[in-house]
Amino acid sequence: MPDLSHFWGEDLSTSATGDLLLVDGDDLTTQRIIRRLMTAVQGYIWHLDYGAGVPAQIGSPLNLDLVRSVIRAQIALEATVARSPAPTITVTEILNGVSVYILFYSAKTGQQATLSFDVNK
Repeated sequence: MPDLSHFWGEDLSTSATGDLLLVDGDDLTTQRIIRRLMTAVQGYIWHLDYGAGVPAQIGSPLNLDLVRSVIRAQIALEATVARSPAPTITVTEILNGVSVYILFYSAKTGQQATLSFDVNK
């Protein structure tokens, strides 16, 4: 089912005529993964188990294995991500943050998809 096109940290997406754009498929999965990873732990009051809080881990002593395992656990909660093969998650330390690369397969189509982003303090 389509959702509003709203990439984390940006405004809602609109068409040239001002209509709100919708997103579905792998783009929706990508949008949901980023939203889940960037949402603070217990930051969504109706679903306290939602959110990885990745940005909150920046600035404290960085544990890349912990960040990777939190990302893996949260992605496993997304119904649109295939369980097998398991997603490949790479977390690399960068200046004032981390760079994340995720390779996953769509549960709907079986197609491979990738997602990469940086989280900076």
